[in-house]
Amino acid sequence: MSGPTLRLGALPPIRVSPGTLLTVLLLAVLMYPALSRGGAEQGTVVLLAVGLGVFMIVSVLVHEIAHAVTAHAFGARVDHIALTLWGGHTQYRAREMPALASVLVSVSGPLSNAALAALAAAAEPLFEPGSSLAVFCSVSAWLNLALALFNMLPGLPMDGGRALESLLSAVLRRPVLATRITAWAGRAIAVAVVAYPLLQIMRSGGAGSLSLLTLVWAVLIAGMLWQGATQALSGAALQERIRTLDAGALAVPMRLVAPTTPLSALGDEAALETVLILERDPSAPHRPGRGYRVDRSAAGTVPPEHRASTPVRAVAGLVGEIGALPVTLQGDALIEAMLTSPAPGYLVLEEDGTVRGVIMSADVNALLRRR
Repeated sequence: MSGPTLRLGALPPIRVSPGTLLTVLLLAVLMYPALSRGGAEQGTVVLLAVGLGVFMIVSVLVHEIAHAVTAHAFGARVDHIALTLWGGHTQYRAREMPALASVLVSVSGPLSNAALAALAAAAEPLFEPGSSLAVFCSVSAWLNLALALFNMLPGLPMDGGRALESLLSAVLRRPVLATRITAWAGRAIAVAVVAYPLLQIMRSGGAGSLSLLTLVWAVLIAGMLWQGATQALSGAALQERIRTLDAGALAVPMRLVAPTTPLSALGDEAALETVLILERDPSAPHRPGRGYRVDRSAAGTVPPEHRASTPVRAVAGLVGEIGALPVTLQGDALIEAMLTSPAPGYLVLEEDGTVRGVIMSADVNALLRRR
């Protein structure tokens, strides 16, 4: 179930997941025991715990807004901000961002929480010691500081991991290796997130309801971190395969024929696999046109005496509009060109305009998806 989308001035859309409410409740439950030790009335403690839970969501929102504003300042297109059960994330798109810019985008979120922690700590002396407002400021300061420090841990998918990934990529000049290093660091952090409360339970000789809830929460967070690190590793493997792509090497030699070509002119049955029928559009002479492939089963039903009078179009199936790609495209540039002009197949053109061969999108997708 999707939640509401908020609009705050010039900020990108803010999508609020229903899980955000659960996050507030869980935070309130985790903080309630410690807050109740101050001797305040139960109703006051409940309101204080819920208020702190809400403020943490506001802190996460400030964190994500900092990411969004910084990314926009460096030319990225920010799609939306999302508040979820696990906190939040900012969706943005950028072509080539310098390493320093990427680092600044990554650390801007934790720095905003550090600033909130400083403001809350500075506000605490303004209230009577031990009062609800003083406690609110004190706990808010510590929670934001913890949020900042946790997000600065050097492993993906945390912000610190993304900053380290950008730095390592610039230093090593091997982005895939940088991603793998920081992703495995993220996996190690995920294990530590579970190990710490588990060790605390073992040292205390047992688990109370609060420690068990903390352990469950740690397991859920660790699962999210592990999944994010795993996705980063999968993305690194995909990027490595993309780097090996070469339009010239992928081009499969094919015989290009017109729809009116007689079936008998194509040769034997095996030769049909290397034929691409192009039906050109007179109104768009610069485009290759619509592509067809011979249906071997349909071609096999044509009697030998009728093959010379049967056009190949009569025994062909539609492939779709065919695109064109220069033979020099490689790696990311090749994928970007295919995504910019989607087509089921592409003619690979030499510098003089002659056709080297054909790339089928399905073949490229299969190549990229292999494990």
